Amino acid sequence: MADGSTYIVRRPAGETDGEYVEMEFVLPAGSFAPPPHVHPGQVEEYEVIEGRFDVVVDGEWSSLGPGESASVPVGALHTFKNRTEETVRVKNWHRPAKSFEDFIESAAGALEAAGVKGPRDPRVPMIMSMQFQKFPDTLTLGRARERIPMGVMAAAGRLLRLPSGP
Repeated sequence: MADGSTYIVRRPAGETDGEYVEMEFVLPAGSFAPPPHVHPGQVEEYEVIEGRFDVVVDGEWSSLGPGESASVPVGALHTFKNRTEETVRVKNWHRPAKSFEDFIESAAGALEAAGVKGPRDPRVPMIMSMQFQKFPDTLTLGRARERIPMGVMAAAGRLLRLPSGP
């Protein structure tokens, strides 16, 4: 991703008959937090491998260390962040898989196709807003204060003919 984060698919949906997708998130210091969002039909789970990982679920922040985990129920507003100066590694599952794996692939592909080299590129929020709109079965923005500006940014990205991924 543009901020240096890496999302590694460890068990793709195809290997689990869609029951889940397992990923590993590698989040460097200063990586962006996704906007607060919900998964309308998925449970999301985290297990910290290395570092400290902060997650908020329905307004309640938790700081997790190695071996600790958190679960996000279907429809719960949540986000996560690495607030440290160290790299954080986290196992992640989405159950059922739905198209979360496709969302990650599409977002990374669109950023690469646009030639984005860093997080300060003004196209990043437009491309990521387009990605959120592309996968509503997997994730949606939970609040109007994110939905409205991201809707405008997605429209601007389409007008500028920014890549939308594979």
